[in-house]
Amino acid sequence: MINITSSQNAKYKYFKSLEKKKTRYLQKEYSVEGIKSVNDAINSGKTISAVIVADDFYVTDYDAPTYKLPRELFNKLSDTKTPQGIMAIIKMDADNIGLDITKSYVYCDNVSDPGNLGTIIRTADASGMGGVILSGGSVDVYAPKTVRASMGSFFNVDIIRDKGVDDIKEYKAMGYNLISGILSDDTIDFKKVDYTLPTIIVVGNEANGVSDELRALCTPTKIPIYGKAESLNVSVAAALYMYEWARNQKRK
Repeated sequence: MINITSSQNAKYKYFKSLEKKKTRYLQKEYSVEGIKSVNDAINSGKTISAVIVADDFYVTDYDAPTYKLPRELFNKLSDTKTPQGIMAIIKMDADNIGLDITKSYVYCDNVSDPGNLGTIIRTADASGMGGVILSGGSVDVYAPKTVRASMGSFFNVDIIRDKGVDDIKEYKAMGYNLISGILSDDTIDFKKVDYTLPTIIVVGNEANGVSDELRALCTPTKIPIYGKAESLNVSVAAALYMYEWARNQKRK
């Protein structure tokens, strides 16, 4: 156990610097907070660089350097209202994950809210999809709020970052059926799509939807709305599509 008692400590300053996206990607490390997230990361085989605990938090032995901080200093590292008192620093995964043509995915086109992205990741895990693909303009998947909103699923599914329209065109050429919520003259009910094909479900930005370039590549579909709401939250819409995909897999 290594004690840190000052905010001027070099290690403490490093842990604090990981709040910034630029530093995370420069150092190839990110932080997760809370006993569940830390244990999920360890159980999924992630490389743990450090475990950080508050001095009033009971901690068992971890196979990583462990740093103990006064509660006041620990809370300054946290972005939650009631920190549990434990976090971990984790090495980022390699960026060279490819698509598996036997699996289906959800693509996030400039999804900007970390809570929505975390929920989409959690639902992709729950519904059995192959993973989540992110556009370069989507919120950082390693942001603490994204990781926390995924409720551990962050560590269970493949996450493929920084893929744009050209990549999506390539996936379509590979044989993927691209579907998205788009209103047009030939829009069909989302339950009438052939989900038995390798599928990429495309969901868009919360305010602007799917980009025009992607719309041209996708089968236009819609989720019926029976009340007066104009639209659904992006994570809710994504969940309906993913579970309709999952339901159809049972028919194979």
